[in-house]
Amino acid sequence: MNGLNSPSGIAHGSAGRLMALVLGAAMCCGLSAGVVFAQAAWRSQQCSDPTAGGEGLVAYCRGLEKQDAGDVAGSVADLQLALKLNPERPEPHLLLGVAYTDSKDYVRALQEYDTYLAAVTDNPAGWSNRAVVHLKMGDLAAARRDIERALDLAPHERRLTENRIVIAREAGDWPTVIADCSRLLEEFPNDAKLRRERAKALVNSGQTAAALDDFDRALVLEPTAEAYLHRGHANYLLGQHERAIADLSRAIELDSSLADAFRWRAYAEYRSQRYLTAVRDCGEYARLRPDESEGYYCRGIMLSRAGDHDAAIADYERAIERARTAEDAGNAWYGVGVCHERAGRTAEAVAAFRRTLEVYPEQSQAQSALTRLTRTK
Repeated sequence: MNGLNSPSGIAHGSAGRLMALVLGAAMCCGLSAGVVFAQAAWRSQQCSDPTAGGEGLVAYCRGLEKQDAGDVAGSVADLQLALKLNPERPEPHLLLGVAYTDSKDYVRALQEYDTYLAAVTDNPAGWSNRAVVHLKMGDLAAARRDIERALDLAPHERRLTENRIVIAREAGDWPTVIADCSRLLEEFPNDAKLRRERAKALVNSGQTAAALDDFDRALVLEPTAEAYLHRGHANYLLGQHERAIADLSRAIELDSSLADAFRWRAYAEYRSQRYLTAVRDCGEYARLRPDESEGYYCRGIMLSRAGDHDAAIADYERAIERARTAEDAGNAWYGVGVCHERAGRTAEAVAAFRRTLEVYPEQSQAQSALTRLTRTK
């Protein structure tokens, strides 16, 4: 939560929160990690005359064809038959790993890649694909080890570098994201996704002004809702609130399901003192993500600033019910206290600030407010 409800402006810790929220689910669109297939020449060589290799190779090549056609279940059945007929062949394990990854059966996929890589250590596709599975399972350290092994074997393969970008992004390793995107952009300067990816990494590393050029060029190349969303967010961080509102409004025009566009537009509107408009945008965020606390917290801030303190308290209470961290719950309790104080209800404000510190002792503004309100006259 962003803590914008304090009487003096942004509340404790909110600047860091604003930066971290770039990593929210909807804000992390862009490059995705994907499986890497063996080279076409290798695949065609294996299956140039499958009957010469017996029934096991025939089943393998049939499974390969079905996988290329998108028939995952059929492919798995043929590849398993191939292993039954020729259990010593490692290739079916690689393709089974791909099939299980596609069907999100990551435990089986990992088992297949482990078996394959124990036999074949020089195929970068195997290492990269296992890195993707580790990423999906949340083991970033293992994912990074495997993708580095893949790139040691094939340092100029674009798909491998893109997978490393995604893994580094999830690990918050912004220098690696920026370096890899920059290298690929030297070869592919008109790739809008790479431009957006580098720009977001620049924002996360505190180089927001430098990110604007990439966002601008990405929008020329591919004027998507996502690109407007991220440039709007960057403009917000730079204090360019009218530009932020314009970009975020365009993002919403293109895709009204982008919850983060409503949230960031609300905060830009807050900075421009358009509290009632911001109330509506926070409400849209809450409608799109009803199980999150953020939308109700956001609307509580705006309602409080608009002078409707009781309605704001009701939203803060909704935020408290949905809070997933002590910080989120504590900041919402602080908002309750601010509303009571603004409404002249000192006893209720004191109780709310005390509750804030019980839930989240690090909320220094609540402590300051409590000291001020309980000071002996």
